[in-house]
Amino acid sequence: MPDQLNKPQRPQTAKANSITPPTKPANIDSGFSPTQVLPEQMSLVAHEHIQTYLKNQRKSNIDKNDLTAVLRLSQHLRVFGLLSAVGYVNQSNAQGGEVRERTVPVWESLLGQMINQANPPQREQLMAQIVELTKQQPQQYMATWRRSLILANHWNFWARAYQED
Repeated sequence: MPDQLNKPQRPQTAKANSITPPTKPANIDSGFSPTQVLPEQMSLVAHEHIQTYLKNQRKSNIDKNDLTAVLRLSQHLRVFGLLSAVGYVNQSNAQGGEVRERTVPVWESLLGQMINQANPPQREQLMAQIVELTKQQPQQYMATWRRSLILANHWNFWARAYQED
């Protein structure tokens, strides 16, 4: 037995160490695969999402209502999940109100950019893509949800950084 402990290990072949590259669903194009969660890139991606939101809203800073919406998105993703957050964005206006009017534009922008940064889907498309993902590719849905949770922390940080005084 002691000889086996001192015996050098055979180097593992590249095949043994290789990881199967993640597959990318055909309908989601966020610049990288939903199964790929690259924590070191999340801050930059989240910063770009916040900047795009500000540009689309023609604002230079995040106001108090926007910051609250970003923080609520983080809580909602943690408690209820990505499908529920997308469902909230896509709900009919029967449940309208001031909170909804403040929240939906922020959530739609951030969730849409997460799914396709270059061309965020409209509300209905966003919902359809996530529903399809849950049914057809549940592992990729879970990876996308996990990515949204990581992004949410960075969205929170950048929203606070761009908050009005």
